[in-house]
Amino acid sequence: MPAEPLSPAEYRAAIYLDFEGKGKKLDKTIPAPHMAGFFRPNQTRTGGKHSCVFFSPLWKVVRNHFFKKAGIADFSDCFEQLALEVNATGQHIVYWSIHEEIILKKYLPANIFKMIQPRLHNLLPVARRYANRKKTFGRGQSASKRSLEDFLAALYKKRNPYPPFPLGAAEACRRIDKACVTHTRWRNFSKKQKSYADELVKYNEGDCKSTWLIAKRIGNYFS
Repeated sequence: MPAEPLSPAEYRAAIYLDFEGKGKKLDKTIPAPHMAGFFRPNQTRTGGKHSCVFFSPLWKVVRNHFFKKAGIADFSDCFEQLALEVNATGQHIVYWSIHEEIILKKYLPANIFKMIQPRLHNLLPVARRYANRKKTFGRGQSASKRSLEDFLAALYKKRNPYPPFPLGAAEACRRIDKACVTHTRWRNFSKKQKSYADELVKYNEGDCKSTWLIAKRIGNYFS
């Protein structure tokens, strides 16, 4: 059964989720994420609010640096509260690919995942359906192996892309872990160590906002 898009109003009201962590291991297992980013679009104007939650108590020093937009929480507690919220409001949790749902299913207790599952929405299958129908990547070009960055660039040709992150989220998380073991105060981080955290959060914000922008275009098309 093909994935069904949400309405424009549902996409605007949704909460956009993106995890960051160390990535898949050689044995194909996926470690628990280090952080989750959330983007909530404004309801009456452009833009929105990005926030993040760090799941390791070790990252308290990083959280203190981002005190205006970040918190530290237990993974299950964080998503239990989110499940209660979206079930009460009817909002959806939108993410770019199946990865986020895999993480939630693997690391949440079964009862909490059952609470949140009906409100989950994987945007990628809908985005591929849209792109193939509109020939977004050119006649005869499939959308099946296109990245989030590819979609954003194709759908918003005049928009500047979000800054790239050559280091990568997985390596940044490893280096931040090491810095947090060594230092308990942000001021003791080196300039390079501080940049890992700053760039990781910016990268996460870019992915969350990119997913929202693509959802907005798709929702308007299918409405």
